[in-house]
Amino acid sequence: MRARLARGTKAVLAEGTVVAAALTVAIAAVLLLATGYDPLEVYATMLAGSLTGAGLVSNLQQAVPVIGLALALCFSFRAGVFNLGGEGQFVLGGCAGTIAALTLPGPGIVVIITSLVVAALVATAWAAIPPLLQEHLDAPIFVTSLLLNYPAIALTSYAVKTWLKDPASSLMATRRVAESRRIGPLAAADSGPGRAIAGLFGPESAPALIASGLSWSLVVVAAVLAFTLFVGTRLPIGLEARVLGLNPLLARHTGVNVARLIRSHMLIGGAIAGVVGTLVVLSSHYRFIDGGLDGTGYAVTALLVVLLGRSRPWGVVVAGFFFSALIVGGQAMEREYGLSSHLSIIIQALVIFLVTLRLTRAWSARWTS
Repeated sequence: MRARLARGTKAVLAEGTVVAAALTVAIAAVLLLATGYDPLEVYATMLAGSLTGAGLVSNLQQAVPVIGLALALCFSFRAGVFNLGGEGQFVLGGCAGTIAALTLPGPGIVVIITSLVVAALVATAWAAIPPLLQEHLDAPIFVTSLLLNYPAIALTSYAVKTWLKDPASSLMATRRVAESRRIGPLAAADSGPGRAIAGLFGPESAPALIASGLSWSLVVVAAVLAFTLFVGTRLPIGLEARVLGLNPLLARHTGVNVARLIRSHMLIGGAIAGVVGTLVVLSSHYRFIDGGLDGTGYAVTALLVVLLGRSRPWGVVVAGFFFSALIVGGQAMEREYGLSSHLSIIIQALVIFLVTLRLTRAWSARWTS
């Protein structure tokens, strides 16, 4: 595992990413100096705000769904298919899973698992539309998957505003999910394990804060990571996808069923995106709010993470943590200096722009040489 994580980190640092990051830091430093701020102090505040105490917990809380969604997109991206429909699958899955959690009978853990399965099935059905349109109507997946985000969000919004709305709340949202059907923290502060961790490390220590602040969604996303690695390195469809992503012509000549491969990767990615949507609802929102999932920005950040991580699972983990750290660090910077947290968004955009520029030039040189 350590070797794979090292390779994932190398994936993030490859293709000029170090140079891109250094240029980004320099450009942002010039902007800070021009506005009268010490860049070293601002950067130190961002690091401390995202890697220590409650900031570290917030960082991990944001990284878990972002990494989960990015892993969902990895399946299609590694096969050379640009699936831009993760947001719609994420929202539809979250809505379907919430409905299941609100209506199904049974013990809490059974309902939670069933809700995740329902979310996966609904999102899978939605993810099946773009490859079908490409096979039968020759419609590009990157276009149809992007366009399908809008009806998915509109459908969930209509459902919440009509027959799912909680009459006792002014919010455009469903009823709250019962406490027994929520995904709780790894070790609540008032639980036996929580008290044991606090007694061992201290109530304000990083282990205690992480155990009480992170939910079991972390374990689910870790399982998704393991599944992604297994499919990509141990199953034929994973190896075929790598060949297809590198050279579609070679894949066809070697007998790869391209249509079936694309369809299977889209379906798997859709299922994971749907599960992540329900994880967010059951672990933090506790109800499906109109605009609550698409308003998080997780789907857009996941796309950037996949690009920076070069569609590699461990690279996605490293890039997801990096982006979450920028977001949380930007919030700390805003509290400390009054600077807009949008500076962290500018830094993200600069990194992606410079990395994309480097990759584009490398790709062009490969084809012109």
